[in-house]
Amino acid sequence: MADATSKLREIWSGLETKGQLTVIGSAVAVVAVFFLLFTYASKPSYSTLYTGLDLADANNITRALSAAGIPYRLTAGGTEVDVQSGKEAQAQVALAAKGLPSSGHVGFEIFDKQSLGATEFQQQVNYQRALEGELDRTLMQISGITNADVQLVIPQDSLFADQATKASASALLTTSQPLDASTVRGIAHLIAGAVKGLSPDDVTLTDQTGNLLWPQSAAAGSSAAAATIEANQQYASQLSSAINAMLTQTLGPGKAQARVHADLNVDQTTLDKITYGKGTPTSSSTDTEQLRSKGGGTALPAGASSNIPGYANASGGINSSSNYQHKIDNTQFGVDRTVEHTVVAPGKVNRLDIALLVDTSVPAAQANALERSVAAMAGLDRKRGDTITLSRLSFAKTAAPAAPAKKGPLANPLGLAKYVLAAVGALVFLFLMRRGLKRREGEAVAEPVWLREIEGPTPIAELEVAPVRTALDPAQERRATVRAEVEDIVRREPEQVAAQIGQWLKE
Repeated sequence: MADATSKLREIWSGLETKGQLTVIGSAVAVVAVFFLLFTYASKPSYSTLYTGLDLADANNITRALSAAGIPYRLTAGGTEVDVQSGKEAQAQVALAAKGLPSSGHVGFEIFDKQSLGATEFQQQVNYQRALEGELDRTLMQISGITNADVQLVIPQDSLFADQATKASASALLTTSQPLDASTVRGIAHLIAGAVKGLSPDDVTLTDQTGNLLWPQSAAAGSSAAAATIEANQQYASQLSSAINAMLTQTLGPGKAQARVHADLNVDQTTLDKITYGKGTPTSSSTDTEQLRSKGGGTALPAGASSNIPGYANASGGINSSSNYQHKIDNTQFGVDRTVEHTVVAPGKVNRLDIALLVDTSVPAAQANALERSVAAMAGLDRKRGDTITLSRLSFAKTAAPAAPAKKGPLANPLGLAKYVLAAVGALVFLFLMRRGLKRREGEAVAEPVWLREIEGPTPIAELEVAPVRTALDPAQERRATVRAEVEDIVRREPEQVAAQIGQWLKE
């Protein structure tokens, strides 16, 4: 190593001022590139932990993070706390141990410390505060809600029902994105379910702009219209996706496209139906009466004269026989009645309109066949008024799909860039150094007289007469040998050469 150092020193002393400045400039550029890369690589990255905090909560959180030794930074005017990437879980555990963030909301931990002198009124107020705080924390866990402030009105129990008042609640929600109708309805029912005797209709929800979110009775018409539009769009989107998947599988990508417009009946109706059929016999009875007579006694005629004594003997009477039969059938039938109570679910299709676009490269016969297939797939009913329109036009050429995301070391190009730039900087430095050495080799060197005399032809007679001269100047021979050795060292060990030059620059 000492020999290599001495040889490099000789090379350095043998360079001109321009060459030395070039080497120094290259070394300084490499050092600057390495410094910038090291600074960029060593700079920690941060990820957002909490947003929308008040200043009191932000102060408590930063103190807890400092005590836990977790790097952090405050942004967005002190309302957002970011921690170093990779330490999010550690920060959340450290903050949870201290009950942060609380956002000024006190939960049921208010009862952890009880006072013996607390009155019933104080207990009731603390319970209401604790319930409000727990509801605030629960609502803040919903996606899209950054802060919540719930106010409850809990009436006292009364012995008389006519003197009792209803419970009510109001909540101010600070949202980072608009909440859909189902989420708002869920929040109202969540608050109502946590308070005794509270109905969802008595819950009032507003956002940070003062917009009324619940109840929606004031905008029942617009809410129903929004629900109808959403249902139509969802049904049309699902049907369009299924048809387009079939078209792509049949023709390939970029050959056909379908759009569906759906009109659904989203009204929920109830159907009551009563049907009377043939009666079913429940009981049956038969009454039979029969009277038979062969004659015998004198049968007197009817009337008053037959009651006169001696009339029968005078008239001689009437001798007759009889055969009397009487039969009555009695059958009772029950009422055969069927009662049907049916709840018709919403979603019945009133009408479907389909626009089918096909590229001109598709043959007409195949396009017509696709039209029939799409109509059958969508369940089109011409009697219902459904329509399908086929249009053939030239599609725009789609760009080639992007390459899938790479995995492994190339998945993080920024992390790999610092190593690539370091390698490029080292190669640039070695290239500049080698080019400087090559330039020195190519420079014209004054050729000594003795060298020309050696290279030139000399007659044998002169050699016999001329005195014997030294082959080469020892200094020149040593300098050429050193140069050859240095070039060989640079080719074999460029890293050590670069390190030695850096050491010289430091000195």
